[in-house]
Amino acid sequence: MICQALDCVGKVAKTPFYFEKVYVNLYSVEELCYVLYENAFLIDNDIVNRELADWIYNQLGLTELAGSLYTLINQNAQAVAFVGTILDYVGFYSKDEIEKVESILRMNVSMSVFEKWKAKADFLLENRHYRLAVKEYRHVLDSLSDDETALKSKIYNNMGVAFMALYLAADAAECFKNAYEIDPGNEEAYGHYLAAMRLRLSDDDYIKLIASQQEAYKQSIGIESRFEEAKNSFESSDRARSMRDLFALKDTGNASLYYEEIGRMTEKLKADYRDVVLEGDEAGN
Repeated sequence: MICQALDCVGKVAKTPFYFEKVYVNLYSVEELCYVLYENAFLIDNDIVNRELADWIYNQLGLTELAGSLYTLINQNAQAVAFVGTILDYVGFYSKDEIEKVESILRMNVSMSVFEKWKAKADFLLENRHYRLAVKEYRHVLDSLSDDETALKSKIYNNMGVAFMALYLAADAAECFKNAYEIDPGNEEAYGHYLAAMRLRLSDDDYIKLIASQQEAYKQSIGIESRFEEAKNSFESSDRARSMRDLFALKDTGNASLYYEEIGRMTEKLKADYRDVVLEGDEAGN
């Protein structure tokens, strides 16, 4: 319970509030803030209700906050005002974090529940929580009907991007292929598919793939151009310079320093990747 580690605002509830959207019982206003923040993509105007305000008044003893919420309810306020009032009052999150939640809530107004789930997964993807994003995308796909082709195509495409970030090119290529087959108008997904195959296949096999698909040739020109740009960008980067310096150590016979640095770099890469993998596993526990 959050209140065990913090000085709480208000009392700890004897009777919890059941937050139905995430299937959890809440005992403090800090726990409420945490749930609102972490699940902003799932929240809509049904959060503006007297039951929650009553719980805050009766169970937590926060009469001033409850009074503000009753006023908002009577004014038929939107979720962004209701949630913003709670987060502002408690001070559990910073101003920037509250503004981020409010931005999400404004976006939620015109979105279906599936679009909200996708938005949550997109948020995880953009913030480099790749394993968690894949889990969310799969959850949405499992819930969508077959006729939701445009949305399913976008989800498969973004899930492929997450797999690419995890260096799982085969899984990524399969997702991009699914995205394009579901919606042949999704040319971005097809371009991503070719790029993933460019990484997976030998030069000869990739050329055979391009030759076998009429629509591939035009896309492949752009892909080769982007690969060349990426190569040039890397070669002028600090990381490339570090690699050249590293190989220079070996060439000059300084093998001990070379292998020491190789070991350090390898361990860092393994640790970074382990963090990404464990993040997804811990979230599922």
